[in-house]
This record gives sequence, C-alpha cells and structure tokens, in this order.
Amino acid sequence: MFVKDYRPGGEFPSVLFMINSIHVHHLNGGDMRSFSVLFVMFFALALAACGGRGVSESDAVNLITQEDILKDVQVLSADDMAGRAPGTEGGEKAAAYIADRFKAVGLAPVNGSYFQPVRMVGMKKIAENSTFSLRHSSGELGYTSDSTLTYWSSSQKEIVDIQDAPLVFVGYGVEAPEHAWDDFKGAEVAGKVLLFLNNDPPVTENGVELFKGQTRTYYGRWTYKFEQAMKHGAAGAIMIHTTPSASYGFNVVQHSGAEEHFALDLPNSGYQVDLLGWIDQPTAERIAQAMNTTLDGMFALAASRDFKPVDTGYRVTTHLETVIRKVETKNVIAMIEGSDPELKEQVIVFSAHYDHLGVNEDLPGEDKIYNGAWDNALGTSCLITLGRAMASLQERPKRSVLFLACAAEESGLLGSQWFVVNPPFALNRMVANFNVDMPQIFGLTSDIAAIGVDMSTLGEDLKAVAQQYTISSADAQARAMEVVGDPNPNAGSFYRSDQVNFAKAGIPALYLNPGKQYLQPPKVDIDEYHASHYHQVIDEINEAWDLSGCERDMRVFFQTALRVANASEMPRWIPGNEFEEEWKELHGK
Repeated sequence: MFVKDYRPGGEFPSVLFMINSIHVHHLNGGDMRSFSVLFVMFFALALAACGGRGVSESDAVNLITQEDILKDVQVLSADDMAGRAPGTEGGEKAAAYIADRFKAVGLAPVNGSYFQPVRMVGMKKIAENSTFSLRHSSGELGYTSDSTLTYWSSSQKEIVDIQDAPLVFVGYGVEAPEHAWDDFKGAEVAGKVLLFLNNDPPVTENGVELFKGQTRTYYGRWTYKFEQAMKHGAAGAIMIHTTPSASYGFNVVQHSGAEEHFALDLPNSGYQVDLLGWIDQPTAERIAQAMNTTLDGMFALAASRDFKPVDTGYRVTTHLETVIRKVETKNVIAMIEGSDPELKEQVIVFSAHYDHLGVNEDLPGEDKIYNGAWDNALGTSCLITLGRAMASLQERPKRSVLFLACAAEESGLLGSQWFVVNPPFALNRMVANFNVDMPQIFGLTSDIAAIGVDMSTLGEDLKAVAQQYTISSADAQARAMEVVGDPNPNAGSFYRSDQVNFAKAGIPALYLNPGKQYLQPPKVDIDEYHASHYHQVIDEINEAWDLSGCERDMRVFFQTALRVANASEMPRWIPGNEFEEEWKELHGK
C-alpha cells in the first residue's frame, strides 16, 4: 500500500496484507506458540477494541504488527509532509495526522487537547559580519583559519561583543557531588571564556572507574559543558575536539557555526551563552604549547582530583551578529487513565519524536526533501501502534499511560525539554519514560539493545519480559531473547535523544535500540546504510527494510511498560546513578 496524501480526519483505504510467518515464539502462561500474522484478523480485533469490548494482554500484543506500523510510516514520510520540520506546514500537517491517529485508536486528549504548543527561538550567525580573534599575550595567533574553529552565540542577542576575555582551561568542567569531584574549586570564571575537554574524566580509584570508563555519562556531553558555562556566568565556552573523545570527526561540528541554532523561548532555558564554539586538535596543541605542555599533558592534568582551572595566556575577542526569529511548533499528547484509584495518579510516558529536517532547496539534484522515514517516522508509527494496543486492553493498566509525540528533537531535544519544563500535571507524577527513536529495520535478532538498561530498575523489568520470548533458528537451539546495553557506549547514546530530558528531571528512562545478532543476514551492510541514509534525503522506505524485528521489539517494549504500569512500586535509579539525587528530590526522599 502506498499512501500519497493524507487529509486530516481521513481514513486509510482497505488493504489485504499477505500472511507473514515470523519465527519468534512467545511464552504466555507457560504455553509456547508460533505466530503467523494475518493483518485483516488483527485489524478486526482493533476495531472491536475501539468499540469498547476490550481484549486480553496476549491479544493486545498481537495487535502490534509490522503491517500496521508500516502504514503510518508511509504517511508520515511521504513527500507531502515536506520533512516535518518545526514551524512549517509539513510539521503542522504531521502533528494533525498524529492527533487524528491518537484519537482513532482510542487515546484521550490531555487537559482537553491533543496538542501542547512549544515556543522556540531560532538563532543564525551572520557570518560575513562576525569576527573572532584568539591571541596570546605574546601576540601569537591561536588559530589559523575558520576551518580550524567554529563559533556562534546562543544568548538570543542580535549583537555580542567580547573584548580580550581570558581563555581559561577548566579541564572536563565537571562538578559531580556523588563522586566528590569538582573541576572549578571555587575559581572565579565569570566573564571569561572557558576551554573544555570533551567526555568524562578517565579516572580509576581502588579498581573502580569513577565515571563508567568507556560508557559516557551526562558529565561527558558537550551540552553539559555549555550548561556549566552558563551556570558560572562565563562569557563563552569552547570545546576541544578530538575524534576519540567526541566519537565523530571535526567535520561533524565544523559547519555548526553556520547553522541555525534553536532554544526554547523561555527565560534561562538550556544554555544561553554569548559565545560557543569548537576548536580542532592542532589548534588545541598550539594552546597547550603556550601553557608549556602538550594536549596529552592537558588531558593528564585534568584527570586528577587536584585539578584547578588554568589561565592559558590567550585572550578572546569576538563580534557576533545573529538573526533572531520566533518559531512555534507543538507536541502531540494523549493518554489512557489508569484503573487503580491511587496508582492512576502516577504516569508512564511513551515518547517518540516526529520532527525531521524539512526541505533544503540548495541541495543538488531533484530530491530536496528529508523524508526521515527511519528517523523518526518509524518511531512515531510505533508510538501510535503501542497506543492502539494499550487502548484495546479490556483490563486497563493500574497506572496511567501518556503518549508523547515530541516536536523539535532534531533542533536539540526541545519538544521533550518543553514537556518536562511545562508538564501538563505535576512532574513527580511521571514515574517512567520509554523512548522510541530509529528502531529496528533490518529484521529479527536474538537480542534487543536497551540504552540505559543498567541505570534504573526499568532494565530488570525489560529483562524479565525478554525472558518470555524464545528465539529459534535453523542452526541453533531455541533460547531466550538476550538484552544488551549500549552497543557504542562512548557515543553517549542515552544523552542524545528525548529520554535524557526525563532523566535530568529525575524520571527513570529507557531507550530502545536495534539488536545486532540477526537471525538472517540483513539485505545491506548496516554500517554503510546508516552512514549513507542518516540525516540524508534518501532516508525513505526501501527494499532493505524488514520490520519483523521492529514488531517483536515493540511487543517487548509494550509488555515491559505494562509490567511497570501494574507494579506495586515505582521505578527508581540504581544507587549511585548520576540522576539519583534528582529522583530523590522529585519524590521528597
């Protein structure tokens, strides 16, 4: 089925899907049965559910099908959605479609509406009118050209002038009370430009890695460093880029100074700093030389509890001109009220971002539309399907369940940030977040990757559900499904999608990622596919897609959320986790 156009309030044409046999077995009440999916039968069940009859948990699970997921992807990633960018006609059309689908599957509005307005500010540097100078007291130039530096302002000011501000090296810029770690030591850095190392301090004490070793924590994210600059009243923040510490090349950040940056249109939201930027490794080496050391020496200096901020001897002068514009978009929200008189006041949140990159008329070739089928029309379609399954239950979950289609994730996770800053009800009522972003498209695996699986008790809930699923293949004995953690921990995946805004507020969160142990070889090289399709106009539905794994993973996610929704105790962070203190504060512990 190919849906070329969507009209709000419209219906899908009737379609008969072929039977698709899936070699995954599900243990339910001790009985193992093989599923063969006939979509028409399941669609009839869905209609019955919408009619108020309700179905059992096992039948609700069976309503989660790859065919049902695919039909929403086809609509959301179609050309007429124009890439679903915030503040555009395509973005508005996508939001209206999602709201209609939420209503159609039986989800209720929140506080009388399916929409939550999100106000943003766009900031784009006027490059030809902006200048930057980094000079040592000796007169030496600290960088050679704009190809070694990228800079911009997030202050929401049209004009910024900084004159001879000291450049102060603050190491990793970390203040982590749970580790008794403080890189600032009370130093006065207000009005100065701070120079940060990327990632976490690589410190081992008594055989224990203080900051999770190769697994990046939020302290290692560049967003945290920029927030630290704002917190300390700094005039600016500059990141030192190395490919190992960032997990991507300098080319990824090189053009960020020329891009439009977004923030929430709220006082003190995010990081509002006069100057932000990145320098490349050779420039950092020149700065290190002036400090009578090397870049490796700077890393070694910062990897100590005794580290204190160091004046580099360099001074920063910049004139920045920025075009400011207001943008409004919207989150789409719906929910199911819980059945327990007391526990229904607590809320489980399913989330997926629906926005993408819009249209770029300057691209070469005929295709100018970033359709974003995998990122994240697919995740949004899963959100709708999960909502339909939850709404179909005859026995509602004890806790309430909210479904959040986030706006402006690609602009800096802003839709989910707005939702957490402006919640539709008290924030301490939200007890868990399950986020879906770019789920499985390459087929069935024997494993499921969960980012944050070792951070909260949600990981144990997921593992308990996964044990109910057995995997069989021609060359191996039937075995339980395996739950694995972040396949690329140094990339800090947990902090790069919407779940992190819930975590920063103290709410335990889990982010589902595709497994890697495929039962059948994928049709394409996955790494090459990701590299060529991620944030490119060719991110569209194609012959490489096999959503059987997505279907299975969403069934597991659904049952995990249902387990949490019906549990006697709310989820909590594992002791010592970086977000544990926020959870305690949220719940008055």
